[in-house]
Amino acid sequence: MNNNEEWSAFLKNLTFNAVAQHKNSEGYNYIKKRKEYIDEMLTTHLAEDEKQFVEEILLELGLIAEHEIAFVYNQGVKDCIFLLKNLGVLA
Repeated sequence: MNNNEEWSAFLKNLTFNAVAQHKNSEGYNYIKKRKEYIDEMLTTHLAEDEKQFVEEILLELGLIAEHEIAFVYNQGVKDCIFLLKNLGVLA
């Protein structure tokens, strides 16, 4: 395993742990309830073909947001390490 692969594995592990911690938060529970409410609205207010169309759009938007958040999180870790190295805290 080279340095890039090790770094990538390290960042994925940090991301996984952050997501796991988030799933135990009040914010996550709120988002979960909102998602259930949205699902109910889709089921009760849209025809089946409209529901599938809207669900596809929401899925795509969710995937885009997920990738953006992962990028920002990983960049934040890199920036933090860079700053700590420049401050002499890390070797």
